Amino acid sequence: MHIVKSSSARGVVALGCLLAATVLPPAGSAAAGENCQELVRNKCATCHFVTYICPKIKQGKGRFTWKGIVKDMVKEGMVATDREQEQLVDCLAVPDAPVKAFCPAR
Repeated sequence: MHIVKSSSARGVVALGCLLAATVLPPAGSAAAGENCQELVRNKCATCHFVTYICPKIKQGKGRFTWKGIVKDMVKEGMVATDREQEQLVDCLAVPDAPVKAFCPAR
């Protein structure tokens, strides 16, 4: 193992770690696959009108509730991998700006 001794080298390593932490998505995040807006559009809006989906999103339901809803939708015929289901739960439980923009303003 090589130990970095110079302060400039340590600074470069620290900067690299900081950039990786801010640029790379967490392993289980929706950003690791399809973005949230696309996922909501492709998995929810194919069967439901935006006027039905958006009020549900705005209610601020947690992961537990959304996980049950997503599982129910799979039983009803929604096609989604396990990873997509987890991403969708994350997107709906904590909607990002593009998901919020997907919903029409009232």
